[in-house]
Amino acid sequence: MRIVRVRWLLDTVAGLLEASRRSSEAVLETLDRACRSFDERIDGVLFFAPSGEDLACVYAAGKRAEHCRRLVLAAGEAHLLMRAARAGGRVLLRTEDTPLLPADRFAVAAPMLDGRRLLAVAYVASYERLPASFGDSLAPAIERAAVAYAVALEREAERAGAMHDGLTGLLLPEAFRHRLHDEVAAAAGVRGHRVLCLWFVDTDRFKEVNDRFGHAAGDAVLKGMATLLESSVTTGDCVARNGGDEFCVLLRGVSKARGVERARALCDAVRRHGFGLPVRITASVGIATYPYDASSAGALLEKADAAMYHSKRNGRDRVSFFVASGAFATLRPEAASELSRSPSRCRFNLGESSAERSSS
Repeated sequence: MRIVRVRWLLDTVAGLLEASRRSSEAVLETLDRACRSFDERIDGVLFFAPSGEDLACVYAAGKRAEHCRRLVLAAGEAHLLMRAARAGGRVLLRTEDTPLLPADRFAVAAPMLDGRRLLAVAYVASYERLPASFGDSLAPAIERAAVAYAVALEREAERAGAMHDGLTGLLLPEAFRHRLHDEVAAAAGVRGHRVLCLWFVDTDRFKEVNDRFGHAAGDAVLKGMATLLESSVTTGDCVARNGGDEFCVLLRGVSKARGVERARALCDAVRRHGFGLPVRITASVGIATYPYDASSAGALLEKADAAMYHSKRNGRDRVSFFVASGAFATLRPEAASELSRSPSRCRFNLGESSAERSSS
């Protein structure tokens, strides 16, 4: 029996090492499978991670555990998991304890530690009564899983740092371009083509903000812009900081008309937002759509960028987009309220697609 347990532990460690190369979620899934393979009577495996002083469920497996997926245990609760976290070692379910899962007859809670830092607490349970010695056998696997989990978390943090802007949390240009390329390729594979709407957004006169109020104020404006942009998209869309005060937004399955309407709403939101400054901040937006304005990711970016500069040349605080024959149409601020009532009545400024870039 001891040889079998040693082989089980070695196989588990090897699986955890491989899982750490994929993701932190993969590490938890691997430990879950290992606990179940240890004894088929184990029917509940959960992991809770620190959330401030509390513990929040980040993984739950087993039919009896499904209701715990959003469970948060308050710091003051005298719960098995809290006791394990405070003790820094495994804790077995006692007769007088309240089980986490209804009708638990066996449970062990064990912390996953990176040195002294608590990464998570594992909870392994069974509806049947199992020997207390099972806790001693499972604890080494949970301890080794903590090492793999810490490695996976560090790798994920590094990848996130390489993909996201440190100030705004938005995608960086290279990451966004990869995403745009993948989305165009995926859209091309859909019968009849899936429409993609790309915004190129510029913060008007941003240099003046930095010059008059300092870079801290400028950073606050960029963070505010990021928040407004993220609030204007839905699941599946993505937002990026293109550099400086420029941003890109990719809307999936959104028509040009709907994309223009939503971009105009963004301009209104930017204009109304205080940003904590005694000046009004506005935005200029350029729009291009796939496959109607461009057939590749690179061309789509160029078209949206050109449309944005057309907005800036024609007064800023407005939305421009391509129409027939390569010309632009510009939706003026005063036309915003008319767009929803009657698009045909909106006043547009038509212009050629080629022109010099103006300053921000």
